Amino acid sequence: MSAKFSLQTPYVVAPLPKPIDRKNGRYVVGNVYGGAPGSKKRKRSELAVGVDGESINLYDISSSRLITSYALPPQSSFTCPPSSLRTRISKHKVERRTYASTAGTQSQVTLFRDLTEGHSTKSSAASHVVKDHGNPIVFMGAVAAVSGPEVLPSASDLVVVKKDGEIQCLDGESLQSKWTSPSGAIAQDIDTGHAKDVDVEYAHLTNAYATRQGIFKGRQDVFGIFPQEISEDGFNPDLLVIISKTKETPFVRRLHVVAFPSRSSAHQGGQQRSVQPLLATKFPAASAGGPKDATAFSIQVSGGILHQLHDDILTTFDLTETGPKEQSTLIVKAAKSFLRLSSTSILVSSQNHLSVYNPKYQSILAAAGLDPVSDNEPLKRKYGEEPEANGAPERSCDLITYFPKLGAAVAIIDSNLVAMQIEGHQDRQGRNRAVGLLIDSLGCSVRNQTRSCQGKAETDKLDSQTMSEYLPSQLSKSDTPWASQIEILENAFSKRDGVAFDGLIAQKLGTKLKKLSATPVSSKKVDLNVDRRWLIYALSKIFSWGESDSGEYKLSIRFFPPKIFLWLIEAGHMTVANIESAVRSTHDLPVKPIPAGELVNAIAEINEDMDMLLGLVRNNYLGAMELLHAIRILMGSLEMLGETKQGLLTNGEDSEKASGNSDEQLEKLEAETERVLELAEYQLGPGSDVRGQALSLALSKLYTCPTSGIVYALQTTFTAHEIVCLIYLLRFELARGGWTARYLDVEHPEGDGDDAGAPNNSIILVSSLLNNCIDAVGAGGWLSGDVRLVSGDPFEAEELISSLKLEVSAALEGIEEATYLKGITSEMIRYGAAVVTALPQEPQEPKDGAPATKKRKVLKPITLPSADQDYRILPVGLKAEQQISRLKVGAGGEVYKRTARDIGNLRSRKVGKYSQERIII
Repeated sequence: MSAKFSLQTPYVVAPLPKPIDRKNGRYVVGNVYGGAPGSKKRKRSELAVGVDGESINLYDISSSRLITSYALPPQSSFTCPPSSLRTRISKHKVERRTYASTAGTQSQVTLFRDLTEGHSTKSSAASHVVKDHGNPIVFMGAVAAVSGPEVLPSASDLVVVKKDGEIQCLDGESLQSKWTSPSGAIAQDIDTGHAKDVDVEYAHLTNAYATRQGIFKGRQDVFGIFPQEISEDGFNPDLLVIISKTKETPFVRRLHVVAFPSRSSAHQGGQQRSVQPLLATKFPAASAGGPKDATAFSIQVSGGILHQLHDDILTTFDLTETGPKEQSTLIVKAAKSFLRLSSTSILVSSQNHLSVYNPKYQSILAAAGLDPVSDNEPLKRKYGEEPEANGAPERSCDLITYFPKLGAAVAIIDSNLVAMQIEGHQDRQGRNRAVGLLIDSLGCSVRNQTRSCQGKAETDKLDSQTMSEYLPSQLSKSDTPWASQIEILENAFSKRDGVAFDGLIAQKLGTKLKKLSATPVSSKKVDLNVDRRWLIYALSKIFSWGESDSGEYKLSIRFFPPKIFLWLIEAGHMTVANIESAVRSTHDLPVKPIPAGELVNAIAEINEDMDMLLGLVRNNYLGAMELLHAIRILMGSLEMLGETKQGLLTNGEDSEKASGNSDEQLEKLEAETERVLELAEYQLGPGSDVRGQALSLALSKLYTCPTSGIVYALQTTFTAHEIVCLIYLLRFELARGGWTARYLDVEHPEGDGDDAGAPNNSIILVSSLLNNCIDAVGAGGWLSGDVRLVSGDPFEAEELISSLKLEVSAALEGIEEATYLKGITSEMIRYGAAVVTALPQEPQEPKDGAPATKKRKVLKPITLPSADQDYRILPVGLKAEQQISRLKVGAGGEVYKRTARDIGNLRSRKVGKYSQERIII
């Protein structure tokens, strides 16, 4: 299984209006829930976005459209995200309620109600004034109504939580206060004198069933306060999870789980009712932080997991025990916000990047930039905005929510509501899930992480080599700091001294590698059991991944130590995965995957002789796209791609410039001619077949790739003209191999004399690649006439298809005749092979000049009498007689020679029933 986790570039869902106060104004976003009366509320793919001093806008993320908007006074500002509920009362009747808590001239809660029946919509609004200005509302959520003598199934109430811990329930329609829980009620079981002096940092609305599955797993006694048994589809009351912190030192952070007042207490009347605390526990002191530091939280109640982002540290807590227990920590530099995608993946935003991390393995799974893709380019600097001092704008990115069904995460970047697609792995039902597997974390470790080493003294005593025996490299143990180990190598690198770097890195890799190979195509066995850290370090110094002058990212070779470079190619360590790990180790920010073809192009730029490219293809793993880039470079060097450039018509300006700089152009032409002449001399001299070997080897390795991968790589890497050139090359190989010529023809293809009698299975390779090339062009490409062939005539496609049909028919006819001939001679071949296998083998002394120790066993020929009539019959259906050993193992393991009587007895036993055979001793 290969790594499939990827994060796409963000795209703009909708531009948002600017707040009235450009400096202090902000955006608040709340989720939209929907459902039928009496059913479970479900999260919809809609968002309610509040803009300070502007309005509340409801957006549909799946269709990228604005649903509705509610205006607000200019002096108002939101104290918490809005809450929206959409209820389908009947088939043609839909109600939408949107609640907002604002502060301005007075603090109030506002309800915007839309009732749609058929094609008509009735809108209304209601408000409730909040008396205590010093304690703003920090959370609001809709819950099922529990008060009143007759409660309708569709009725709902609004629960608000203030900053000091006071909880209030308002009627869902009139916003009249039903009951109020004092601020000290959430911590009434805590033995402390500062129970009332707390600030609420985070609140989350959940239900009893989800809490029993996660936080209270194995603690069923907590739910004894409820009169009925809790079930998912039956009695399932709402609960509230609150995280609070004390105002004064010593600073303490606590987790609270509270239940709302019961129905019986609600019927008794009175406004003052206390919530029922189910859990109140402290956080670990090490992860508490400061009382004034901003901390972000995200909770998964059903899984009992809580994530906390504080001071660039992402901490995961396990809530299934008696209190929050720290499970893992992840250091993320310049982290602004985070979003939980699954139990093994978390999306984190920084200044200019979005990154997906696996907190368990402390690895980075995917990364993307913050520049959204939009036609109207909304991120350009608006009129009146000041440019950044450093030239690069500092963007703000607030992650909002994640929709698993859409596979999209939503965020606000500057003043745009954006979404990004997250492609993960599919579950058993075929649904896409943003789950980070172990294979996605291999080689993607985040730098500068602190890992817990429990039981280090015991683990050091263990010496298990089970895993290291199957790895191509190892990690050596050293007490010397890494900076001290690479100090001398860094000095050689800074001086660009390749010879010194070769000697030093050879010592680090091992004593067997002091005499490194001078050619990348050597067949000498290489010791792969070397320290992987030094491999990655050497690759990080050789390659650099950055932005070129043209603005595109490119892989280049910045440092060339000759011996270690050739050894890396020879040993098979020059792979894209290793280079990505090396480049990632030198960058603090996430690095995008290296595109296919960058490694091959970098090797070809520094070595026009193509011998390094041959070694790269022979000894290293390359995917289908990498192999196709190598094939294109080799075909271009062999002039198999034809002339694709066309001259442009000008008005004479270029000719005037050319006449003015004739001397410079002449010098350039002379230098170019001399370079081409040297390359031609090399190609015609010894080793001129390097490019041909590399091309044949690349085609052979391309054949081993999956068919679908080859077709996709051809469509994305090659143009239609290049695919046709590859078809011509495969046709030439088909003819050169003799597959399209008759066996008795007088004229034979050139080059068949050397390969006469040798087994040739290239027909399978050539035919498979021809099928892939034809599939890559497609029926539409052939019929439309867009495929330009070698001569540039669009009507040449018809002739090519006819020729291919004839050649394939000839090759198929030859294969059928060979198969028929094989069926006739198979009995003779089988009998002859069996006779040769049954012949006795005796050692024979080697020829003169050969070492005496290298004795080879050769077959001693046997001459059959030709006068006997029985030997002239073709051995059809006969069985080869197995020779009887002249030695026999007796009792006690004694070895002695068989007697003639014993041999004759064994031969007589081989004679079948009702048969006649002559026994010769």
